[in-house]
Amino acid sequence: MPPVVPLEPRERLGPYQLTGRLAADRVFLAESPTGENVVVRRLAKPLDSRSRDAVARIWETAAVGTAHVLDVGRDYVVTEYVPGPTLEEEIAERGPLTGTALHRLAIATATALASLHRAALHHGRVRPGKVILGSDGPRLLNPDRTRTVTAFDEDVWRRPDEEEGPAADVFAWAAVVVFAATGAPPFDADADRRRSYGAADLGPMTGPLRDLVADCLAQEPEDRPTAEEALLRLLGHSGTLDTAIPDGSTTPPALLPEPGRQRSRLPVLIGGGLALALLAGAAGYFATPRTPQTITVAASTAPTPAATVPAAPAPAPLATAGLTAISLPDDAGTVFEHPDDPIRLTSLQLTTETDQRIPYIRNGQEYVRSGGHYDLSVISPDGRWLATMNEFYLARQNQMDVTFTDQKSGATFTLPTVTSPITAHYPIWSPDSRTLLVSLWFTESGDKTYPRGFMKIDPATRKTTVVETFNADDVAEFLSHPADVRSTSMAAYAWTPDGQGVASIYVTPEEGYGLRLLDSEGRVQRSMHWVGRVAGRDWFSPSGKLLLTSGCEKVLASCMWDASTGERRGTVPAEKGGLLGWFDETHLIVGRQDGDTYRVEVTDLAGKKVRMLAELHSAEDGVTQLFFDPK
Repeated sequence: MPPVVPLEPRERLGPYQLTGRLAADRVFLAESPTGENVVVRRLAKPLDSRSRDAVARIWETAAVGTAHVLDVGRDYVVTEYVPGPTLEEEIAERGPLTGTALHRLAIATATALASLHRAALHHGRVRPGKVILGSDGPRLLNPDRTRTVTAFDEDVWRRPDEEEGPAADVFAWAAVVVFAATGAPPFDADADRRRSYGAADLGPMTGPLRDLVADCLAQEPEDRPTAEEALLRLLGHSGTLDTAIPDGSTTPPALLPEPGRQRSRLPVLIGGGLALALLAGAAGYFATPRTPQTITVAASTAPTPAATVPAAPAPAPLATAGLTAISLPDDAGTVFEHPDDPIRLTSLQLTTETDQRIPYIRNGQEYVRSGGHYDLSVISPDGRWLATMNEFYLARQNQMDVTFTDQKSGATFTLPTVTSPITAHYPIWSPDSRTLLVSLWFTESGDKTYPRGFMKIDPATRKTTVVETFNADDVAEFLSHPADVRSTSMAAYAWTPDGQGVASIYVTPEEGYGLRLLDSEGRVQRSMHWVGRVAGRDWFSPSGKLLLTSGCEKVLASCMWDASTGERRGTVPAEKGGLLGWFDETHLIVGRQDGDTYRVEVTDLAGKKVRMLAELHSAEDGVTQLFFDPK
């Protein structure tokens, strides 16, 4: 960003307190009503309908690798503040980039363009001054649709006779990469002659990056690779796919067509690395691959022998009379509640007799249908955010979108996320209601599906982050296990009780099951290899002190563990049915399928049924998903 020039006296623009001037053309550093630094651009005149539409589309898309639009007023636009120099300033002060720094810049900016183009948008103003070298990686500033393109823009960074569009963006991207590598644009002298003969000045650039840039500077737009194709070529030569595509997997197909053959605007196959890149952005995803440190708890916290397992705590009183019965639409069943219940069912998904998986959400004192086949809706604990996604989006489209509704304001928007062959499952909100956590799986072939990591989505800032927890070695080890072991250990990630990290099931070398605790960036902090398989959605008790697992005994039972030390705290006898989670600190929620009726019950820690929570009509061989939140 340009240097901040203090403002005296200070002034306001809408609800934003202007604190400094960033540029002469009405761009200011400001403080939002919540105290965050943002960038406010004062418009010379109110946005016309065309400009409003362009800004609104950029705002809704929230393309990765860009500084996101946060608000739009009548005469101003607010964007994310990214501290750091522009590429133009960096080159002027320190000289051209080389090696890893140059390649990382190329990947980050190509990721941003590919994300915009996938959303049917183009940038139109790719320039060194639009690239910010932030602390978390390069960012491409969104274009100012209210500013007229100057002759300088036309002559140096794009072909003068070419209209704006994705191909022109790719041309400008290549010119910016050349500038980063050489300190000068590729057509800075006698530009028309150089373009006509394809004689771009690429300076000391060598190898695959030089070849790619030369292709992107082709005179004819149809001869240039798309942004996605360029990104795939960058990934293929960077080594960054070591943790994105397992060893022995199919390599990306050739992306350059035969001479005279029209290029496809999309690659035949978009590998996992590109799909995650378009989602996560280049800042963290393309950092040096992690080498997580696994810290296993001390031997003194290993499983306590069964003979010395302490008895389960005595159950707290629980209301069993005076229940309210709430009927679901479509004759889908009945939910039973009591005013003193610590939790309530906020959303669910049921399988109909026609094999349709239909979602419902709590809306006041009733439940309403919230989507179609395979849609899944979850409400944040504070009730503000409703998120809806389709777990099997591939039946409809190539990209999974997540739709958010701010139930406070009524505003609804959609964020693009993963693409084939990645699928997303098990959405779960953080305890503070700020972040949606989703587990990611990668399907290489019909019999090769394996975990990839998790995705975090912040609807307030419209920021999506992917964290990969499986590298090539992890994938190979996972696929070496028998199919039944793999199917029961597909990683579902859940928040730790404090909301600062995540937890996930994993397969031990002995083909047992354990739990890993990771920080929010996917680094393993602790492993409890003896606890067995977590089940349901609420693995930790409401206090966060207890952990419940299954498969820890030779008989059908669940085991309780001290979540902080890993010591065994008790055994809960279990009948046929599925453990869904915790009702309170001394009661559990269990689901039992009985024909086409799915019964949801509260049991104590001795396995005794206490009361009914719901009777739902769900197909016997179907899927039932329930989401409870504290009141």
